[in-house]
Amino acid sequence: MKMVYDGQLLTTTITLCYRGKTLQLSDIIIDTGSSHTVFSPDVLEAIGVTYENGDPV
Repeated sequence: MKMVYDGQLLTTTITLCYRGKTLQLSDIIIDTGSSHTVFSPDVLEAIGVTYENGDPV
């Protein structure tokens, strides 16, 4: 994994795979103190990931 430090933030590019489709996201901030990672549902819809009623928030 290639990480970039611009003097303020540590970022990387990731590839998400879902049901045979892939999505590459650039400039993802690496937060070593975070307990969760959140992606915008609008971005994930591009590979078919959707929110359904009853999914945990």
